[in-house]
Amino acid sequence: MGKAFRVSITPESILSSVVVLTEQRSQKHLEDCLTATLADLAHLRFCGICTPMPTSNGIFIDWAASRSRDGTETCDELQEIGTDPLLLDCMALGTERSESFSDGSVRRAHPVVDDHGKVCAFLVTRTNPGQEEPSALIKGFVAIYRNYLAILWDAARDTLTGLKNRKTFDENFSAIVTDSRHIAVSFNGNRREAHLDGQHHWLGIIDIDHFKAINDTHGHVFGDEVLLLLSALMRKAFRSEDKLFRFGGEEFVVLLAPTTFAAAQAVFERFRATVAGFAFPQVGHITVSAGFVRIDCDDLPPVVIGNADRALYYAKAHGRDQVRSFEQLVADGQLPFECPSLAKAKLF
Repeated sequence: MGKAFRVSITPESILSSVVVLTEQRSQKHLEDCLTATLADLAHLRFCGICTPMPTSNGIFIDWAASRSRDGTETCDELQEIGTDPLLLDCMALGTERSESFSDGSVRRAHPVVDDHGKVCAFLVTRTNPGQEEPSALIKGFVAIYRNYLAILWDAARDTLTGLKNRKTFDENFSAIVTDSRHIAVSFNGNRREAHLDGQHHWLGIIDIDHFKAINDTHGHVFGDEVLLLLSALMRKAFRSEDKLFRFGGEEFVVLLAPTTFAAAQAVFERFRATVAGFAFPQVGHITVSAGFVRIDCDDLPPVVIGNADRALYYAKAHGRDQVRSFEQLVADGQLPFECPSLAKAKLF
């Protein structure tokens, strides 16, 4: 067992660290800064932040940021939560849990609980052999992270529906494009000759049909209630790993996690049918139209949104209450292929 030692931490160093943390303006920057700052301030062997991701195949852990002094603890890939008993125990109990090692180091998981009482993240630390654990300091930084995270989340949410807002779309889209680079693209940039095999990310635009008439007939209070209930139906229809946005008014955007064309079409169609069959208070039955398109590794947001919007416009112009795929419309000759090339798009 290593020789015990204590870390000298001053009020000035803590205050300086908090100032640096509160300068961050995105969740990614906050988590990178927190792990690096806390690891250095407390001289920790390891400090990392990870989030639980419930999927149809179980709960996976996504490491958002980490700092390791010796480089032996890297967290680059998703892992099933069952492979880490400490995190599994921490999530099940909702309280911090720890494990001790023969060298005298301690690994501890601190749950970060959101406003709904759910564990939304873990701060994981490991001390050096024989190091006295700075537990009060770490708990303080967990509290700062939780509170500041709530502020960032509020800023990223639509105030009415609670879905992600337009401001956060570009950041999420960029992450998806980066993630798409490992997916083989069979059509070599030519959607006209594309077949729709394999799994891809997809973007869909959903628009409430005749929403202006709803507001004009029933008033904006009931119009807002329609938006609230529609967003609740979206949360039930789509997977937790899909990202849901309200772009404003009656327009919503969905970024689907990798799936097949058939599955993407099926989920949008299922959502359309669910809305059509739902009785909205005072308003009664309404319908939605949707257009969706595949996202590829070099796509730009204006191009993808434009193509999904063209599919949506086609749906609205041909009867509404339907889902249309941009690729399928192009393949069937229903839409001319006028999408600007990637080379041209990057010039503007």
